[in-house]
Amino acid sequence: MSEIQQKAIAAPQSETVTPCLDRGLPRAGLQRVLLSLFCLCLFTAMLSGCNLNRASSRIAFMGDSHVEAWSLPRANLGKRGQTTSQMLVRFPGQVLGHGYQRVIILGGTNDVLLGVSPATTISNLARMVELAQSGDVEPTLCEIPPIYRPGPDYNPQIQSLNSQIADLAASRHIKLVDYYDPLLNHRSYYSDGVHMNRRGYFTMERAILQVEPLF
Repeated sequence: MSEIQQKAIAAPQSETVTPCLDRGLPRAGLQRVLLSLFCLCLFTAMLSGCNLNRASSRIAFMGDSHVEAWSLPRANLGKRGQTTSQMLVRFPGQVLGHGYQRVIILGGTNDVLLGVSPATTISNLARMVELAQSGDVEPTLCEIPPIYRPGPDYNPQIQSLNSQIADLAASRHIKLVDYYDPLLNHRSYYSDGVHMNRRGYFTMERAILQVEPLF
């Protein structure tokens, strides 16, 4: 055997690289991890009541502090502490003539707390409905949430008022959002027994989306 042949035999053979069909797995695994983290963040945001979207600017939300503190409405016409009488005063100037297609009306909690008669509350809500319809704005009424503040039990009165609000909505053939039942027996969804925390607002958002397309 020649010296050249001996060196050729002794020389280390170059390693044959076999294509690995599994080389894409680490990248695919990373993608799965990132997707899982995104889904977890999304689910956590939903549970915390943090809305990832806001309602259309063509939808006005008229109300009291329940509306004012809510991040969902883009056209937020909520004002803390107001009764339906005070909301009615603001209604024509803030709702009509601004290009709104719909208005969501949530009021009555302060009426209950301040001892306003149910008849007055219903009359004010009915007048707001009339004003909206006369201005080519589609109104939606809302039943008010329960109250868990220490002291008198306001919820029987709220249930009675909500029944009248439901009757008003039916008589005017307009939509009705129920905020009472979804929040019943959920004191932990409130920051102080009257106002919502993030979980409370997430619950309210789910309730209205069952009735109204907002986006």
